[in-house]
Amino acid sequence: MTNIKSIALTAYCHFSVALLCLNVLFDLGLIGIPLFLLYKANILPQDKFLEYTTPLIEWTTPIVFAVPMVISGTKVYCNDIDLLIEAKASNSSLLLANHGSRIDWMVGMLVGFAKELGGKACQRVRIGFVCEALIQFMPIIGWYRKVVANDIFVWRSFKQDASTIRTNIQQFNAARERRMLFLSPEGVVVDFGTADLEYIDACRTFCIQNKYEPFDYVLTPRYKGSMCLLEHVEGPIISVCIAYIRDGKLLNCSLLSPDRVVPDIYTLNRGIGDSPVDVYIHLKRMQLPSPNDDQCCDLRAIFMENYKEKDDILRKWDNHLLGGAVNSKSWMSQFTAIKTNRLEYMLYQAGHTLVMVVMGVLFDRLDTLAWVFGMLFLIVSCCHTIGWALNSTSMESVPFETGIKAVSSWLLEQQKQKKKA
Repeated sequence: MTNIKSIALTAYCHFSVALLCLNVLFDLGLIGIPLFLLYKANILPQDKFLEYTTPLIEWTTPIVFAVPMVISGTKVYCNDIDLLIEAKASNSSLLLANHGSRIDWMVGMLVGFAKELGGKACQRVRIGFVCEALIQFMPIIGWYRKVVANDIFVWRSFKQDASTIRTNIQQFNAARERRMLFLSPEGVVVDFGTADLEYIDACRTFCIQNKYEPFDYVLTPRYKGSMCLLEHVEGPIISVCIAYIRDGKLLNCSLLSPDRVVPDIYTLNRGIGDSPVDVYIHLKRMQLPSPNDDQCCDLRAIFMENYKEKDDILRKWDNHLLGGAVNSKSWMSQFTAIKTNRLEYMLYQAGHTLVMVVMGVLFDRLDTLAWVFGMLFLIVSCCHTIGWALNSTSMESVPFETGIKAVSSWLLEQQKQKKKA
C-alpha cells in the first residue's frame, strides 16, 4: 500500500505541475506576449505596460500557489503582521530572505496576494524577484517572469549588473507601480553533491576569516554591489528568515545534517496525501545607512550580522523542535496565522480552467487544449523522473528544473571525466 500511495502522490504532483504550466502558458500566450510585443514595438508606453501587466499577474498568481500550498494544506505564519502590511502598502519595499528552500517565491506570492493578514485588511501587491539570469530561460514560468513580471535577472553579480538593477527599480518607481521585491543574498540553494559541500565549506571558512562562528543553517550572503538595490527602495527594507516545518521537524535544518530537506514544489504538493509543510516567517526591519553615509562601505559587516541572526533563529527552531516543544505557547505566541480559504482558491483554479475551456470551445480548439495538457503532463513526468534518477533528489523551484539541472550536471561531469582520461 505504501508504494501505491507513493506512486499515486507522485502522479498527482506531476498532474499539479502540468496544470500549473498549462494555466501560466495560457495567460502568457493570450495576454502576456501580445502586451510585451506592443511594448517592445514602442506602441505601449513603459508605464502603461507595467500598469496593464499588474492585473494580469493578479489573475495568474492564485493559480500558481493555490494547488501546491493552499489545497495541499500548507499553513503560513508570521511574527510581525504590521510590518508586512507596511511593506505591502509601500511603493517599493525590499525583503532580504534566507534561501533554505526552492519555494520561497511561492510564499512571497501568497503573502503578496492576500487581502487580509491577521484579521487586518491590506492591499494586494505585485511581487518581484532578484534571481539568477538562467531562470528567465526556464520553460513557461521563467518566460512569464521575464516577459510579464519584469523581474531582475542577475548574470554576474550585483556590482557588475548594477546598471540593470538600477534601471529596473527606477522604471517601477517612475511608473508608481507598487512592488514588493524579494532577494536572497545567499544566491544559491545547496544540495548534497560534492560542489555543494565544497561551497558550504567555503562559506564556513569565510565566516572564520571574518571572526564569526561558522554558520550552520545559512550560507554567507553576497553583499558586493548591493547598495544599488538599497539606495532606490522607497519603503522598508526587511530581513526575512523562513523556517519550514513538517511533522515537528525543521526541514531547513543544519546544512551538513543528513536529515536536511530542501522543500520544492513537489514537497508542497505531497502535503495533500502526506504531512503538509508549515511555513514560519520571521520579519525584522533593517536599519541600513544611507548611500551618503560613511558606514555604507561596511555592508559586509551589516549583512554578516544579519545572517548571524538568521542562523541563530533557525538554531533556536531546531533546538526547540528537537526538544519536543513544537507547540509551546511561549514560542508560538510570537506568530499570527495568515489564513487562506481553501474553497476560495479552488474556485480561482476552477474559474481559470473554465476560461481556458470556454476559449477552447469558442475557437474550436478544445482538442488542442487537451493535447497540450497531455503533452505537458508527459514532459513534466519524464523530466522530473530523469532528473530524480540522475540526482536522487527533486529540485523543482520551477517546472522542469529537476531534469534540466540534473542533465546539465551529468553532462558537465562527463566532460570532466573525458578531460581526466
